[in-house]
Amino acid sequence: MRAGAVFGPIVLAGVAAAIVACGGPARTVRPAAPPAPAPHIIDLMPDFWKFWDSAGTAAGPERVARFKEIALGPHLDYYMKLPNIPSDERLAEYLDTLAPAIPALRRIDGEFRDQRPRGFASFLAAYPDLDPELPIYVGPSLFTSSGQSRDLDGRIIVMYGLDVVAVVLGDVTNHLPDIHHEMFHAYHWQRNPVVAAAGRESFEETRTTPMYYDLWSEGLAVLAARRLNPGAPLALLLSSPVLPEQGPPVAARVAGELRERLDSTDLDEIGQYFFFRTKRTDFPPRIAYYVGLQVAEEVGRRMPMEAMVRLEGADLRREVETALRAIETRGAAGAN
Repeated sequence: MRAGAVFGPIVLAGVAAAIVACGGPARTVRPAAPPAPAPHIIDLMPDFWKFWDSAGTAAGPERVARFKEIALGPHLDYYMKLPNIPSDERLAEYLDTLAPAIPALRRIDGEFRDQRPRGFASFLAAYPDLDPELPIYVGPSLFTSSGQSRDLDGRIIVMYGLDVVAVVLGDVTNHLPDIHHEMFHAYHWQRNPVVAAAGRESFEETRTTPMYYDLWSEGLAVLAARRLNPGAPLALLLSSPVLPEQGPPVAARVAGELRERLDSTDLDEIGQYFFFRTKRTDFPPRIAYYVGLQVAEEVGRRMPMEAMVRLEGADLRREVETALRAIETRGAAGAN
């Protein structure tokens, strides 16, 4: 405890008493409001810039070796367990692909650093029971993800992949919806252990989690971000410039496909609806985020967020299926 915390109230009380004794007006002295909790950031970007500014434009095996030593080396426990460090050949391709996006990455790194305290504070204001010590990793994800809630050594964490943002969403300047989206995933995991268990294996080839958990988790996170950012464009909330325009014409059909695949655990099949890069060309990438938002909004018309966060198992499956049928029905009615 600091000395000021012990002596401050005594001194203030003494001053107030002296003012009253001298005939001056007595004023109530209110303690200052405690400072807002700061996010627990593990910033991986400084070591990346240390590498890039010294060897980023080099070529060949030496560049990869320096990248592994300078950028990844100080954070091996993280990189070996979450993004997973690929082969040297893949790392060379990664650096080549990232190079043209370096100016965007520098800008996004600064924007993210400026915006994340505000994003954290506004999220806590809406969801005060979020773990205030939630570890938040910010840095290159080696193109694995723009953001995820993950488990690291039994601890729920959030990771933001600024390299993916720079390459795929390089013109984005407002990062608050993305900050809120991933923080909501962590909050959802903290409040619902069944959802957390499903999320932990969502990217595993051996996953046993049915697809309706993915659809619900992503749709609910988009809905939460939308409510926290009511003026944000849908393209920003969905991290896609094409989904707001290309999603509506195919939503009913895709809702039918997803309803038929609610219990699928096949990562390749699930990925066709959720990933940036897919083999399907008859609907836009990440179409499940658009349909998932519609599902969450449908359920949200009759259920508060607190109840939606707790949904799991058969109750969750029934709610998702009912919402998908409603989307299909509206689509069929609109086509007539």
